[in-house]
Amino acid sequence: MSKIKIKNFGPINEGYQENDGWMDIKKVTVFIGNNGTGKSTVNKLISTFTWLEKALYKGYEEKNSVIEEFKDTYCNYFRIWNYFRYNWEPQPKNNEEYQKLMKSQAIPDSEIHFIGSKFEFHYFENELKIYPITDNNEYHVPKIMYVPAERNFISAVENPEKVKGLPSPLYDFLKEFDRSLQELPDSSLDLPIGNLKLHYRKQTKTAHIVGGNNSRIKLSEASSGIQSSVPLFVVSQNLALSVGGELDNSKKTISLELENQIRNEIRQILENDKLSEEFKKTALEELSAKYVIDCFINIVEEPEQNLFPDSQRQMLNRLLQFNNMSEGNKLIMETHSPYIINYLTLAIEANKLKGKVNSTELKNKLENIVPLDSTINSDDVAIYELDENEGIIKLLSNYKGLPSDENKLNQNLGYSNDLFSELLDIEDLCQ
Repeated sequence: MSKIKIKNFGPINEGYQENDGWMDIKKVTVFIGNNGTGKSTVNKLISTFTWLEKALYKGYEEKNSVIEEFKDTYCNYFRIWNYFRYNWEPQPKNNEEYQKLMKSQAIPDSEIHFIGSKFEFHYFENELKIYPITDNNEYHVPKIMYVPAERNFISAVENPEKVKGLPSPLYDFLKEFDRSLQELPDSSLDLPIGNLKLHYRKQTKTAHIVGGNNSRIKLSEASSGIQSSVPLFVVSQNLALSVGGELDNSKKTISLELENQIRNEIRQILENDKLSEEFKKTALEELSAKYVIDCFINIVEEPEQNLFPDSQRQMLNRLLQFNNMSEGNKLIMETHSPYIINYLTLAIEANKLKGKVNSTELKNKLENIVPLDSTINSDDVAIYELDENEGIIKLLSNYKGLPSDENKLNQNLGYSNDLFSELLDIEDLCQ
């Protein structure tokens, strides 16, 4: 299991308050908190280090180049290069009060520590260090997809690929969306939103939304919730179904270079007369495993974006279904929706019950509440809450394996009831 520690980076100060600062990145990991608390920051760092581990393992990148370009290239991809904090070293002065002032205003250095299966990354005191992990840990080669919150843009705009200056994550997601549409097995796809379907014509590259009453509109003219959810759903389904048995195309820009690298490695093995046929066979199998994708890491900003609560439930259930398709898959989300947390609670409770149901009738009832392939074990879930005032992170407590109701999303729902009660009190006083 991967884990990460973050201190003094962007809006995050002391970071996670337990386990010596280490946050476990579980099969389902969720971040909640107010705007500007660092939810996206954590997700972007997880995405960055997960990809760097894969790049080093597969030989896309060299260790020294990663160290040299860590901030300016890899962190700049997500535009977080200026989130690093530095100590302020004032010019020497004899004035004691001045020195005291400078010391009080000094900002702590950033520290980021990530441990994966094959590599450990530690950024501290303005330096990144990388250590290979020599333990015989199993490594699932991942396809990593970062799904940005701005994704509805690519549905709302005609020919978005022609727009200049798109953020890199959005542009890469656009490419995955276009490819996923072209790889749809059928021209029609059921969507997890009411009774809607997506119709896509590959020849003309046109997408339409078809309703239960046979209404038909362009995706670019659909509601914001549909425009946001269609790319998320189409890409997530495509990548979940494509895990295993295929060459990794996640770095399109170097696909030709990668292809040549694979051919050279195969040639070196086959033409080495010092190797026995059995050893060559083993080496080719290991080489094949190196370039095959074993799992899908889906990092999603706001899966609930612009969706009605019931559609949020359907979308979450499908994302959980995709996540359950492979052992190494992970679903990492940030959300502002209390419904997402509550529906995740249903998936955990359903997972407890599905081993206990002893009749077809009970099984069907359970299936109608939570699809059985969308349930999740409570041990595989972590929900972290970020605080906007102190810049700290807490693990949401649980009761009998279920996420606690004592979280800021639910508390804000309760707060609205309290405010309404106060309005009623004012009304009484006016009479």
